[in-house]
Amino acid sequence: MTIEYSSTFSKRGLLIGASLLTAEYLAYSLFYSYANPDIWENAIPHKYILYITLLMGTAVTFYVVNKEENQKELADNLNKFDDFKSNILLGLGLSIFSTGTFILINILKAKLFNSTVVSSFIDHNLYVSSASNWVNVINHVLYPILVTFIFQGFILNGLTKQIGFKKSSIVTSLFYGFWFGDILGGTIFSLFLNQIYWKTKNIFYPGLVTAIMNLGFILAYLIKNEIWLLKADSPDYNSEIVKGLLITIAMTPIAFKVVRQAIKIE
Repeated sequence: MTIEYSSTFSKRGLLIGASLLTAEYLAYSLFYSYANPDIWENAIPHKYILYITLLMGTAVTFYVVNKEENQKELADNLNKFDDFKSNILLGLGLSIFSTGTFILINILKAKLFNSTVVSSFIDHNLYVSSASNWVNVINHVLYPILVTFIFQGFILNGLTKQIGFKKSSIVTSLFYGFWFGDILGGTIFSLFLNQIYWKTKNIFYPGLVTAIMNLGFILAYLIKNEIWLLKADSPDYNSEIVKGLLITIAMTPIAFKVVRQAIKIE
């Protein structure tokens, strides 16, 4: 299936994407800090970084929605949600798959570097413990939209103009996986998001799917908090390897399906 590239949304896409990625890193860190007040300092430079981040986000948002061609594209594609139920199920399977690969990859890195503590697990546990915080809920809704605009809206579109969709999808997905610390699960999840965006040209579609997944995990955290807490200290984290393997193996067929679909897209 060949889809002609005609998107105008990515004008100056790579530059905007790089700028947003910087702002996103600051915004996510600060949201995370607000959700966990014990590591938050309401002092210089934290509070001024927050103000600068909000200013950057407002400026970029104004730039995007103020362009007539961008308004038209967003309006034309806003209601395109092809195969929504099927994609939600695929997204759920990939989210679970990514949980397994996240565990395995971070334990592997800890062993390779002879680390006694998996810091990513500690961050994850703090996030799980603060799942009921309203800031976390808002973050889980807004954050995927921002990430979608960065990776699918700007970076993917910007690269597609240069090297074509299939190559840009692979490059973007690898960067996505690296950025979120899960080069396997994160990369495949990004391939999936790229596919549903490319087929519908609806920039909000992948963001909505991710937001639903994130809210589902928050609900799971609230229902059975202890299941999601990971053992971060060596040698205790060895028991997490079994959990990671079982989850990854169970969801591997879904991951293969997404990869096959990505290969077929022209």
